[in-house]
Amino acid sequence: MLQRTLSKSNKTDLYLDLLELASGFILVGFLWTHMLFVATIIISPETFNMLSEFLDTYYLSYIGIPFIVVVALMHFVIAGRRIPTRMQEQRIVWQHAKMLRHTDTWTWVFQAITGMAILVLASIHVWLVVTGWPIRDFTSAQRMESFWWFYLVLLIVGEYHAGFGIYRQFVKWGWFPRKPIGYISKAITAVILVLGLAAMVVFIQLGGTL
Repeated sequence: MLQRTLSKSNKTDLYLDLLELASGFILVGFLWTHMLFVATIIISPETFNMLSEFLDTYYLSYIGIPFIVVVALMHFVIAGRRIPTRMQEQRIVWQHAKMLRHTDTWTWVFQAITGMAILVLASIHVWLVVTGWPIRDFTSAQRMESFWWFYLVLLIVGEYHAGFGIYRQFVKWGWFPRKPIGYISKAITAVILVLGLAAMVVFIQLGGTL
C-alpha cells in the first residue's frame, strides 16, 4: 500500500513537472517573441503599428492574450507548489541558501521571488494594455512615458525569471551541461534586455512629442 501511494505521488510530481516545463517554455517563447514585437518601434512607428494591426485583423491578439493569461496562472500554481508559504519555512530556506553559498540555490530563491513579482506586475500590465486598446504606437508611448519606472522593473524581473528559468530547466532535465547553457541563457537575456531598454527610450521620446 505504501509503495503504491509513493508510486502514485512520484507519477503526479512527474506530470506536474512536465506541465511546469511545457508552460514555462510557452511563456518564455511568448515573452521573447513579445519583446521582438515591441522592439519593432526601433525600426519605425509604422512598422510597429502594421504588426499590431495584423495581429488584430487575424484575431491573434484576442486569442493570444487570454491563452497566455491562462498558461501563466497554471504555471504559477504548479511552480508555486514548491515555494514555502510560512514565514518560518522561508527563513530556513534563506539561511540554508546563505550557508550553502551555491549559485543554483540562489537562482531558485530569486526565481521564487521574481515569480511572485511577475504575477502582480504582469496583471497590472495586462489591465493597462486592455483598458488602452488598441495597441498602437501612441497608446504605448503614452503608457511608457507615464509608467516608465514600472516597465523598467517589469522588464528586468521578467527577463531574469525567463532566462534563468530556461537555464534551470535544461540543467534539471540534464539536456545541456551547466556552464554552456548558463552562458547561452545569460547572452540571450542580455540581448533581450538591450532591445527592451532601447524600445523604452524610443517610446518615451515618442511620448514626449505627442
